[in-house]
Amino acid sequence: MSDETTNDPVHDEPHFVQPIGDAEPESATPEQLEAYDLDDDGKISIIENERARLGIVDARLAQLAEEDGVAGAVAEAAHKIVDRLDND
Repeated sequence: MSDETTNDPVHDEPHFVQPIGDAEPESATPEQLEAYDLDDDGKISIIENERARLGIVDARLAQLAEEDGVAGAVAEAAHKIVDRLDND
């Protein structure tokens, strides 16, 4: 194994695990705060982070719902449920 660092842009992104990266308030960029800090308190809470994650899942389900067949129908049903949670 080599000790070289990879230049894989996907794994180098801070949001690879979570939409906003680390949940530490001081690690959020101004762009992340503007996008995810819903109550304008200057930090991204666990709930705000999870709402962002739910939004990503909802968008993916919307894409899958466009497919024909059973997979598309199941994705459409799941999308409708997640969309209600996401847009409460």
